[in-house]
Amino acid sequence: MRVKRVLFTLTLLFIAITGALSQTERQRLEKQKQDIQNRILQTQKILTQTARQKNNSLGRLKALNNQIRSRGSLIKAIKDEVSILDQEIGEDQSIIDAMEGDLQALKNEYAKMIYATQKTSAGYNQLTFLFSSNTFNELFMRLKYIKQYSEARKKQGAQIKEVQNSLNEQISEIENQKLSKQSLLNEELSENQKLANLQSEQSSLVSRLEQEEKKIRQDLAKQRASEKELSDKIDAIIEAERLAALESEIDMSDINKAFEGQKGKLPWPVDEGFISSKYGKHRHPTLKRVTLTNKGVDIQTIKDAEVKSVFPGKVSAIMSVPGQGNTVLIQHGEYFTAYSKLKVVLVKKGQQVQAKQILGQVLTDSNNVSEVKFKVFDQKANVNPEHWLQSKIN
Repeated sequence: MRVKRVLFTLTLLFIAITGALSQTERQRLEKQKQDIQNRILQTQKILTQTARQKNNSLGRLKALNNQIRSRGSLIKAIKDEVSILDQEIGEDQSIIDAMEGDLQALKNEYAKMIYATQKTSAGYNQLTFLFSSNTFNELFMRLKYIKQYSEARKKQGAQIKEVQNSLNEQISEIENQKLSKQSLLNEELSENQKLANLQSEQSSLVSRLEQEEKKIRQDLAKQRASEKELSDKIDAIIEAERLAALESEIDMSDINKAFEGQKGKLPWPVDEGFISSKYGKHRHPTLKRVTLTNKGVDIQTIKDAEVKSVFPGKVSAIMSVPGQGNTVLIQHGEYFTAYSKLKVVLVKKGQQVQAKQILGQVLTDSNNVSEVKFKVFDQKANVNPEHWLQSKIN
């Protein structure tokens, strides 16, 4: 009976450990799913905005691409959760089978004890058994035996009840898991349909945009020219600021260290949005054999979105370039951040700003696309802003 008690305890311990581990993983997946769904809602706002003006736009295509990636991530998270549930159901079913075996063994053992008691009682009662003792010591031992046997029966009965209750709870749990699994499978089916619809719209939009290649190339040439003009202005201002700092021998080590300590932790310059164009070289979304070079990141957001400083600093310059809107350049020691494509600027040159302070509002172009360009400069040149910003699930 002690062996069975140990096995039962180990079984309960195994249930607790495996249940806790799978519960933690499922909570992580639920959090991930919620984050993705929030991103999907944000992108849907942007898609709705671009649809009001013109469906055939690169901005809409970028939003569709982001929505497709997010839906794909959501489906994967659902599949992972279903897989965990399958594993939990299999493990719980094994536990139920083992517990049913233990329960039957306990019942058989208890039945034998009852039978032995009845058999003993048929010959003579407990008093006869006690007083038939030859010595006081034998009487004491028989009394002790009767007491132990009675306690053993009570413990066996309690153990049967405990196993039965645990078994009932486990059966209830597995039924709940099966319901959760079916709900997830329905959710996955729905998300797959939404993904298929988005992919169909994406394919249709790409085809329409390919027919407008001439206009897209013209727009791209203008964009490159305006970006170069802005980039040259920023580089000149940054170089002038650095030379002035050297001449004044200002110690910037503390603010440099503080900024460096925020790598990967800086807040986004807008509350809602996604990276529509990454840093570095990448292929054009529709023009074949055309490579784009981005010295920052483009973040597509909602109309009139507030653009905010990512770190405390001084406004070094405010400039305006056709095609790029207004730009605010902020100095953080030997580091700089630039915020372009603003329609309204709410700060002044030389002003000290704090982290998350509003610098202005994003510009919305003729295609109803609202997009801010964000750049980060270290002591040498511009660097990948994604390495500095807090990560977000696409």
